[in-house]
Amino acid sequence: MGILKQEDSDSEEEQTELRHEGYLYKITESSKLKKLWFKILFKDLYYFKTKEDTIHKGMHNLSGVFLKEEDPINFDEKLLLCFSVIYPKKERKYYTDNQEEYKEWVKNVQKATGYSNLSDIYDVKVIYYFKDKNFFRKK
Repeated sequence: MGILKQEDSDSEEEQTELRHEGYLYKITESSKLKKLWFKILFKDLYYFKTKEDTIHKGMHNLSGVFLKEEDPINFDEKLLLCFSVIYPKKERKYYTDNQEEYKEWVKNVQKATGYSNLSDIYDVKVIYYFKDKNFFRKK
């Protein structure tokens, strides 16, 4: 894992070329667990058969996608943490068996997609909810 910085740029997004890299699992159509090397470069997610490969097997652009944290699953007696990347016409699930790696992947996919949380920007003090066609203030 690492970050490469360009010297002549001001914004953080422009300075960060390599956001994250590491192994993730995918479950194949034949229900087998496949371990692949992934890299997030700018807003693209590249995958390779191994860490040593120099030519990627595929690439997904992360512009306009959504990230969803999923419940962990047990697969072949192995606990796997899961997140989904939801594209306009498909959804891809990625798995890791390490909690720290999971957090790093989620954080870096969020950065690449331009994710922001309302509570990260604003201090929300009053919460309202909608029930039976009426708004109520949460106490």
